This record gives sequence, structure tokens and C-alpha cells, in this order.
Amino acid sequence: MTDALLQGWTSDHRRRAGREIVKFNHRLAETGLFTDEALARLIDEHPRSELTVCTMAENPPPDQVWIAGEGRDLSGAELVHAAKTGKLWVSPRSAMTKNPRYKAVFDRLMGEFAKATGISVLSADAAVLLSGPKMGIFFHVDPAETMLWHIRGTKTIYVYPPKEEHVTERALEAILLKETLSDLPYHPDMEKTVEAVALVPGEAAFWPMHSPHRVVNGDDLNVSISIEFSSPRSMLTNGVFYTNGRLRRSLGLKPTSRGTPAVLSPAYWAAAKAMRILAPIKTNVERSHERQFDVDLSAPGCVAWRPGYGPRAVASKAA
Repeated sequence: MTDALLQGWTSDHRRRAGREIVKFNHRLAETGLFTDEALARLIDEHPRSELTVCTMAENPPPDQVWIAGEGRDLSGAELVHAAKTGKLWVSPRSAMTKNPRYKAVFDRLMGEFAKATGISVLSADAAVLLSGPKMGIFFHVDPAETMLWHIRGTKTIYVYPPKEEHVTERALEAILLKETLSDLPYHPDMEKTVEAVALVPGEAAFWPMHSPHRVVNGDDLNVSISIEFSSPRSMLTNGVFYTNGRLRRSLGLKPTSRGTPAVLSPAYWAAAKAMRILAPIKTNVERSHERQFDVDLSAPGCVAWRPGYGPRAVASKAA
């Protein structure tokens, strides 16, 4: 295909990109890389150590964290079928940058995005996401610039303003310092300011950096690519949060990252870089999740709980 992957981009999109939630169109489905057969091949080719498999309740509440499992010896075609029919979320991590067929498309995609937005993309990574009917992603925040290009199915992204009442400076610092993962404390009052962004195939959404968000699927298989990228803005902004996080913890200071003048951001970034090299953090939150189930095409929801896990185990412990 020779036409642009990114479609329908206007001067208004360019003006709002990075400042507001922006929806636009794309033609990724026409690449042929996201059919059942192509996705099965991708999973077969992808290292199993870099394949995320998880489950959650249907229409998951914002504060429910997903549960990790394994596909073990199942083929790519079997895992695609399980994602279509079960209560599963399957993701070959970094597939868009590690698989040569997908990387060629991704490099083109990001080139078009950078040109359309005027945003300088310093680095980028993306996972392919397959998720079953009514599955979702819990309330969390990504430290990088983030967007989602949707290809199959229907889903709704709930995006919250990147303000202190939704994501505190301490929370962002903890994520950047690798003290915690990306999940955040949640309370129902946050729904007063949420913006629901419904996506159908061929639509994408790009939201302001550090905006907390969660996702709920419709009644069908969903296929998307989740993109995280670094820009000069994110590099400098995260440098401020990282440096202030280190100062808060080592010297007991009470800095305010969101109030830091932009002119000082390069100095904070340089300080953060120096600290990472000269005084690296020795503790790091465990980023792997304990595997609690195996994918089994004959099990309810394709989820076969391992001994000691699952709803019955939780009920037994509660009793």
C-alpha cells in the first residue's frame, strides 16, 4: 500500500495534539498484519518470555488489577482463538519493534505521526494487544507519551485529567523511580472529570502525557496497538519528576514538579541523567506477576486456575 497510514489529520488536530485528547483515523487493517492468521503467526514467532497473558472480570472495575497466566505449549492460532472466545488479554510485547514485518509498518507509522504533529519522536515502542469481549485495563498512568491505534472490535478508553487529584506527583515519582508499577489509587469521585473515548476499527486516540486512563472492551475480540514514545517534552518533564523524587527521598525536601519553570527543565534532566549513572537506585519493584492460571481451551473462559488460585481459592481463604 502506498497511501498514508494516518488519515483525516487536520491543522486542528495538530494544534491540539499533546494538549487535549485527539481522535483520528488510520489504515492499519489494510496492511494485512492483524487478521487471525497473521496474529497467530506473530505469536508463534514472538519469544514466549515476552508474551503477556492475563485475565480479569468482565467490564472490570477501575481498581481491579489483572491476573497473569501462561499459554505454555499452545500455538499462536490456539491463543488467538482463546482471546476471541475467553476472558483473556494476550499481548506480544514490543512486537511492533522486534518483528521485522511489523517494524517496517511501525517505523512508517511513527514517521507519519511525527510529521503530522510536529512532535519529535526520540524513541518509540509498541505492543500488539488482543483482548476478549468485555475485557479491559485497570486505572493506571504511563510515564511516556501514549496513544492507542485500534484495529478490530469496539472499546472505550476512559481518560482522566493529568492533575494532582488523579495522579499525584508522589505517584509519578514512584513510577519513574521504579518503586511501583503503573497502577494508581482510585476513588469514584474521579468519574466526575473523566472523558469517555469510544473507538471503532480504524480509529486512534492520543491523549496528554501523564493522563490516567482505563479501558473496557465491547462484545467482541479487540485488536489494537498500544504505543509509548519519548519526545523532548516527555524527556524534560520526566527529568523534573525523577530528580524531585530523588531529592524528596534522600534529603526530605518537598519539591513541586508541576510548578517547575520550563526554563529549568534541562537542568533537572541533566541532574536526573547524572544520578542514574553516578548513583543508580539499587531497589527495583518486581515487574513480573506470579502466574496463577494456564490457558485451556476447554476451561470456562479458557482460564484453568492453578492450585491455590482462582475464585474458589479466594472464597476458601475468606471463610
